Amino acid sequence: MSNSKKEVEIFWTGGYDSTFRVVQLSRMDIIIRPYYLSDNRIAESYEISAIKEATRLIRNHPDTKAELLDLVYIPISDRPESDEEIKAAYDRIFSKNWLGNQYVWLADFAKQHKGIELSIEKGTNPVRLIEKNGGFKKINIDGVGETYIVDENTHPDYYSLFGNFSIPLLEISKLDMKAFFLENGYADVMKATWFCHNPVNGKPCGRCNPCKGVVEEGMSERLDDEALERYRKAKKKEKLKATPVFKLAKKLLRR
Repeated sequence: MSNSKKEVEIFWTGGYDSTFRVVQLSRMDIIIRPYYLSDNRIAESYEISAIKEATRLIRNHPDTKAELLDLVYIPISDRPESDEEIKAAYDRIFSKNWLGNQYVWLADFAKQHKGIELSIEKGTNPVRLIEKNGGFKKINIDGVGETYIVDENTHPDYYSLFGNFSIPLLEISKLDMKAFFLENGYADVMKATWFCHNPVNGKPCGRCNPCKGVVEEGMSERLDDEALERYRKAKKKEKLKATPVFKLAKKLLRR
């Protein structure tokens, strides 16, 4: 007898956003198939450990209805070959706006897994760029509920890069996620998530963009005192580099 449950594919990094989405999905009577695409970054082992712990906690949570399958780990050697159209679209976007190159190989994978969930939330750089160059439309998926996809009238480059994703967290902020975690008994899952790109002695660095984001999004409690001090120093350096005197000195040194 065939299994009639809806299967949802999702990119899971062990971070706050994708873990939140896995928690949301776990409360539905579905099958969750999570994927991790490797790029051999420094924090990979921390992210994998976070996913393993979160998987254990979610499976054991009393409100879990879904079947959460084991993580599908995709090493660099097994990632799909780069699609020329996708890469060209990314290059044109990047020539005018900063955008992480991970979206190239995520888009390559999504071309073979149409509708895979990408957990980018409200106000993030990709969302702002897509909204500036077109927009999203809300759809309903049987067994899963509402999500968003990129509108087909969006600029072709952005549609090439993001058109195969389901983007369910479009209208949700990190503080919304935090409230949900705490109100529904997932504080341990929230604590298990990992976000830092360059850990120091096994702890968040406070200097990388995700660490800065944690502080600036109102969740500084996720950093210890040492990381917060590194954050403050990094922000001071950023302010100094933005001053006219610093810019002039840098220009003179280049001559």
